[in-house]
Amino acid sequence: MRKYYLLGKICTLLLLIFITPCYGQTDGYMFRSSIKDKAGNLWFSNMGNGVYRCDAISGKFSHFTKQDGLNDNNIESIFEDKAGNIWFATDYGVCRYDPSASLKTGSKSFTDITAKAGLCNLNVNCVSEDMAGNIWIGSNGWGVCRYNPVSGAVTNFTKEQGLGSDAVQCILEDKAGNLWFGERAGGVCRYDSASDRFIKVNGDGCFSSQIMGIIEDKTGKIWFANLYDGLCRYDGKSYTHFTRENGLCRDTIDCVYEDKKGNIWVGSDTKWNTGVGGLCRYDPSASLRTGGKSFIRFSNQDGLTNSDVWTIVEDLEGNIWVGTRGGLFRYHSPSGKFINYTYKVNSSN
Repeated sequence: MRKYYLLGKICTLLLLIFITPCYGQTDGYMFRSSIKDKAGNLWFSNMGNGVYRCDAISGKFSHFTKQDGLNDNNIESIFEDKAGNIWFATDYGVCRYDPSASLKTGSKSFTDITAKAGLCNLNVNCVSEDMAGNIWIGSNGWGVCRYNPVSGAVTNFTKEQGLGSDAVQCILEDKAGNLWFGERAGGVCRYDSASDRFIKVNGDGCFSSQIMGIIEDKTGKIWFANLYDGLCRYDGKSYTHFTRENGLCRDTIDCVYEDKKGNIWVGSDTKWNTGVGGLCRYDPSASLRTGGKSFIRFSNQDGLTNSDVWTIVEDLEGNIWVGTRGGLFRYHSPSGKFINYTYKVNSSN
């Protein structure tokens, strides 16, 4: 009996040694989304640990959590509206940050819009704004809400109004005013204002069922990040499909971003299947140069020590920041290497 007792003690000790250092730290390193606001500040959501803001001038980080007025510490995405308000999609609805609130006597910086306006249910994935000033909110199972901040009117759309899925992951309004919706189990839909309904976009077979991100580049092309089937590009007439066969890091795409130079950065997550992954940069002009490679991969050798890339953003100086499942990294162009900035974020408190 003593033999088994000692064996149990040893097993328990080993578990404490290997598990305890990781326990409670995961949330501190999981960077899910990011934006650059009009002032040039960078915002990074941290799963389970609120949001961080990197000041454009000082470079210092500020940390916001429920204690500061957020309605939840688990933030799925961040969006800035035309007025400069910052919106947070959380597991408990939508929260709005007013940068000028601290200058107003007795005003609060954070407002829980979900409770105030009676929006769609909890578990919100994304927020966007159309040209008319309506706020569109994509939920994880309750469809889409359209909220008019002026009148307070709320309209809820689900599969009954043409959505392919009631789980909406991302929203984009393009320069022409078209609203695109990426879904978690239904591909892509576009809103038709004439009928007040949604129309499924076939994409010539380019889309997988789960769309993680949609952006419009400087030339007006629309890019779609497929969770299981690479990257799609729509030029207004036809679709181009990019996969690992074309040099893409991998086919499980989590995010897509365009920098000032017109390069397209693509982040992937290795948890969805095996093999190499991480970050790729697509140079649209590379194929025009002799021997040019369209996609350049960044990995551990380049300083990107975590290959689960969830978000990408560029600062005012042209530095690329990459948020991963295991930390925050900034790309140093002259050296072609990534610098781990996780320690700087964690020292902001």
